[in-house]
Amino acid sequence: MDSIVFTHTGTCSGDACSLESALEHFSGYLDAEQDTLACILAQAGCIHAASVLDTLAQLHLEPNAVEADLRDLLEEAEACLFLLLETVRQIPSRELLKTAWELPGPEVYDAHLRWSGARLEEIVRTLAGALWK
Repeated sequence: MDSIVFTHTGTCSGDACSLESALEHFSGYLDAEQDTLACILAQAGCIHAASVLDTLAQLHLEPNAVEADLRDLLEEAEACLFLLLETVRQIPSRELLKTAWELPGPEVYDAHLRWSGARLEEIVRTLAGALWK
């Protein structure tokens, strides 16, 4: 598990709680969806997007991180995720993978593409809501 964890002392309030919650959602998203999204991008030939996934995987917080560090990390994550979302939106669904008989590609790929797009939209909205409220 590659979770990013923000540890704090005391109770959080207001913006800090919202940011911590967004971090938990983001970390959970990476753990659950990163591999599927990487496969979809590879199948679609979106090589440039792989570097964005690598950037997301490299994000971390130092043990002495403060709220401003958390905000910076989430802003960087939001920008990367938005770029991935735009990339996924441009991938044609079943048209991409044609069979030998020129029929649409497998439904499994189409389902993974739609699922990944929906999850990307969800996490981008979550981060934007926490950052820009």
